[in-house]
Amino acid sequence: MAYYVTLGCGLIIATIFLFKRSQGANITNMVLKALSSVGYLFTAMVAIMLNPDALNFGVLIFMGGVLGLIGDIVLDLKCIYLKESDKYLYSGFSFFLAGHILYNIAIVMQNSLKWQYVLACVAVSVIIGSLTVATSKTMKIDFGKFKWIVLAYSSMLVLTSATSILSAFLTGDKSMIVLAIGAVLFLLSDLVLSFTYFSKGWDKPVHIFVNHLLYYAAQFMIASSIMFIA
Repeated sequence: MAYYVTLGCGLIIATIFLFKRSQGANITNMVLKALSSVGYLFTAMVAIMLNPDALNFGVLIFMGGVLGLIGDIVLDLKCIYLKESDKYLYSGFSFFLAGHILYNIAIVMQNSLKWQYVLACVAVSVIIGSLTVATSKTMKIDFGKFKWIVLAYSSMLVLTSATSILSAFLTGDKSMIVLAIGAVLFLLSDLVLSFTYFSKGWDKPVHIFVNHLLYYAAQFMIASSIMFIA
């Protein structure tokens, strides 16, 4: 019951934020964004408490979520302190990248993935990340001076999807299926975000709404995966 109450409260706060954030960026919305992120962190924390068998996996997922929370706040600061927006963008991507490193460590350790599988996932992820940057002009996206951090982050983001999908396929565990869905939603969220940040015409309220809808659905799914570890 405690898990569902925590999850429900977090989703309610996140829903309020979704509608408020689509109206523009300000300090109030930044606070709501932080509270929404705290919501999925509390969901992860309660899941760890209720499922002690998931302790090691859960702690890594939780810490990845903490880095996501910091990244959330930093990325919103770029919309408020425009003169230092580049610094905040670099920092935001870096925090999220670090968070996904922890997600991947959690997945690999929990499922004892063979090194051959991990290397194959890394290779596929780097290729997709490189193609994303190489074909950006075709997609009318200009990463400019951010192309290297975008390459690193997009590769790591794809890696989370690759390792979680592979784990779901190999194990059939409900926890990995939930995590894989969350990872794919995260990937879709950042795909929208790429157009919002680096393209034109993608900064309308509907785009911002969809981006955050996918993002919070992803994070709550990832946090919830802890509950289903057997």
